[in-house]
Amino acid sequence: MNIEQIRHHIDTLIKQKGKNYRSLSMAIGKNEAYLHQYINKGSPLRLPEEQRRKLALLLDVDEQQLTDIKLPKSIETSNISSNNVIVEMIATDRSLEDAETTGFWSIPLSQILTVSQSKPENLKILCITGDSMQPTFKDGDYVFADLSTDKFCGDGLYLIEQNNHLLVRRVQQFSSNEAVLISDNANYKTVTSSFKKLKIVGKIVYALHTQKIS
Repeated sequence: MNIEQIRHHIDTLIKQKGKNYRSLSMAIGKNEAYLHQYINKGSPLRLPEEQRRKLALLLDVDEQQLTDIKLPKSIETSNISSNNVIVEMIATDRSLEDAETTGFWSIPLSQILTVSQSKPENLKILCITGDSMQPTFKDGDYVFADLSTDKFCGDGLYLIEQNNHLLVRRVQQFSSNEAVLISDNANYKTVTSSFKKLKIVGKIVYALHTQKIS
């Protein structure tokens, strides 16, 4: 493929993977308009090596697909493992539909299968903010939400949408028509909601607890 065909191929890959220029540009360490300018205006002429490698990882393709320059065999074959999957990380300050992509994690498929049996594309990673779920989760912890579970399926930890924000709450059935939304921090009030008004968008299936090392 020539340079122009490479740009068109990358554009096609981005659309096929359900990604967008803005989030991918930021994920490879550039400003949000970088890939738009590259694909639509040909600037830069070719992706720099560092950005090319990161983009190959994010799109889960061989790096050779992103350049017209013949790469050494060692680079071509070792850049990315077909056994890795890319999981999107999203912000919590908007609704799920408008959620901003804040990054991507490349995770071995074998590890993903220990997290959830759902398809990897159903998983999203969120960073916990605030202290409402302490001691279960603290500010800065990461949780995996399985978006294929968007209805109440028994007491547990869920990702819910409330006032155009995403929240992690413990949801328990109160009656046949109502549930209680519990913040594990005793300083926060428990809220009662009808199941009709409760908007569940995912179930929390895994957590990574963080600790700052001095």
